[in-house]
Amino acid sequence: MSIVIEQLVVKESSGKWGSPHLLEQIKNNISMSNADFLIICSKPEENILSQIQDYIARFPENMVGADIHLFSQNPVFLQHLRKLPNEHSYEMTDTLQFLAELTPKPTSTYLERDPHMLLEEMGQYQLYNVSFLKNYFEERKNETTLIDIFHQAKMVWKHSVLEETKINEAKNQGANNYRITDMVDCWEFYRKLENNYTNLSLELLDFDKNLFNYLIRTKLGPTFQKQLMSGNLTEATEAIEALTVFLEDNDKHLVSELVSLGYFYLQVPVKEYPEWSNNKAFSNAYLKFLKVLFEKMHYQTKQYNLRFYRRATNAVYKAVGLNSLKPIAKCYKLYF
Repeated sequence: MSIVIEQLVVKESSGKWGSPHLLEQIKNNISMSNADFLIICSKPEENILSQIQDYIARFPENMVGADIHLFSQNPVFLQHLRKLPNEHSYEMTDTLQFLAELTPKPTSTYLERDPHMLLEEMGQYQLYNVSFLKNYFEERKNETTLIDIFHQAKMVWKHSVLEETKINEAKNQGANNYRITDMVDCWEFYRKLENNYTNLSLELLDFDKNLFNYLIRTKLGPTFQKQLMSGNLTEATEAIEALTVFLEDNDKHLVSELVSLGYFYLQVPVKEYPEWSNNKAFSNAYLKFLKVLFEKMHYQTKQYNLRFYRRATNAVYKAVGLNSLKPIAKCYKLYF
């Protein structure tokens, strides 16, 4: 008997995704549902749904044992994209093309490790076991929020099998003109909710670093990259100044965990050096940013950046030491 998936498309009218209003709509819709799993999203994404359905049809045994299932990108597919002359030329397919012959094994996860599961854009990547939801609402008589569902789930599995193109991913994440204030506002909202469930400093640090890294990787960083590459240096300068203040305001433990900064704020500026080299305001702001970043960066974080962006990391580190952009200019001339 095939596994049945239903999509519940919900418009959240109460501010941030996950409010009691959202859960009331979920509760009202699942009472008579005969589906096995429910997708709760604000807009349907047919390509993602088709790939998930293809996976479940081929490996139904992987859907037994967890209350919530999170679907993410297949690393093998991402490696294939990077090898293409133009990865944007790849067209997203309805079925999965890069699964190994052996049955892929899901891995367990939890909210502090993947806090972005709370965000509206993630709805289309998550399946909720309908039996689990029905039991949840039978036991929960008081008003509640989406984060409570994740904390009550006994098991969350992550399936790294999707083959989503960057164009489709960017469309779903909606990161246009994303600012540091947007990132902090998002974090503050969900962190306040998380505080109701734990006061353990290590768990909260995991929540903070993983949410910030996701928002930097998918929203803040791409916005900054777009500003830089399009020559919009006034906005790029404001963005790097705001990020510098953010780093100054947070302690070394958190700043050192923000590994998503490496590509967008070390590699990209070096690679795009001609776009900003003659702009004094941006140059000064960027050098100040680098000084603050390296003051708060642990040795292990620097080694991480050297592993993936060795030339750019060496160049910006020398720039801080010399208080000069000449090492960046030299790196660009030699390698980019």
